[in-house]
Amino acid sequence: MHHQIVRRAGAERETLWVLLAAGLILATATAAVGLRPAPEAEAALAPHRIDSRTALTAAEQGLHADLKMAAAEIAALRRTDGRAPSPAELAAQALPPFAADASAAARGGHAWTLAEAGGTVAYAGLSADPVTAGSLVLLLDGDGHMDGHGPGIWLKRAAEAPPARLDEASLAAAGWKRITSTFTAGVTR
Repeated sequence: MHHQIVRRAGAERETLWVLLAAGLILATATAAVGLRPAPEAEAALAPHRIDSRTALTAAEQGLHADLKMAAAEIAALRRTDGRAPSPAELAAQALPPFAADASAAARGGHAWTLAEAGGTVAYAGLSADPVTAGSLVLLLDGDGHMDGHGPGIWLKRAAEAPPARLDEASLAAAGWKRITSTFTAGVTR
């Protein structure tokens, strides 16, 4: 007579292997997180600078984006015409933020003026509603940039015209803040 032992159907062995695999994955993940270096501390902005991502209102962010795009158009017009276009000419071309439309009114209703000094062009936008969006200054050199980093865009949360001298030191001394874009690890998350 032949005896054969038949084990009952069950998943004890498979369950053990699954639990061991899950434990191994969990231990590996814990070790990987523990060994990861701490993120570098963000460098603080200079007192006369303001971050475009975190420190601007929604209206100011829209105006900042419009001014960055307008800077390229203004630079092209300066190359073709040999002079800086007036805010009225830019408004006639419906170039935001110079165009007097509903969007401009909702974002502070800025009154734009033009000033030129030694190759630098400045478009100053005096805010009619500084709570919604502060007054702005767009500084451009002959190439449509300022300091080699794109247009210089300055903000003051008051209905105040910029100082007569439109350089970084004068604007900072008068309480204006340069809008900068900082890119850190938090931007990509």
